[in-house]
Amino acid sequence: MPRLRTLTITACVLTALVGIGQNVFAGQEAGGAPPAPQQARPAHGRAARELQRMTARLNLTEEQQAKIYPILQERNKQLDDLRAESSLPQGEARAKATEIRKSARQQINQILTPEQREKDRAMRRGNRPKS
Repeated sequence: MPRLRTLTITACVLTALVGIGQNVFAGQEAGGAPPAPQQARPAHGRAARELQRMTARLNLTEEQQAKIYPILQERNKQLDDLRAESSLPQGEARAKATEIRKSARQQINQILTPEQREKDRAMRRGNRPKS
C-alpha cells in the first residue's frame, strides 16, 4: 500500500512537471501565446550586438555609438549582398569582403580616440591593452 501511494504521488508530480515544462519550453506563461517563429537575423541586429561589444570593450560615448552604428550596418549590408552574389569567383569575393571590412575599420578608427584605437587594435590581435 505505501508503495502504491508513492507511485501515485510520483506520477502526479511528474505530470505536473511535464505540464510546466511544456509551457516554459514553448515560452508561454499562464495562458500566454506561443512565441513567433524565429526568422533570420537582420543585419542591423548583428550591428547592434557588435556595437554593444565595442561599447563595453572601449567605453564608447553615446556620440561615438551614434556614428559607428550606421557604419556597421552598411558594412554588414555590403557583406550580405556580396554573399548573395554568386557570380564572383571565391578569391575575388574574399578580396572584396576584406576591402569592405578594411574600409569600415578605417571609418571607425577616425571616430575612436587614440587610446581606444590602441586598445581595440590590441584586443583584435589577442593581446592585452597597455594600461
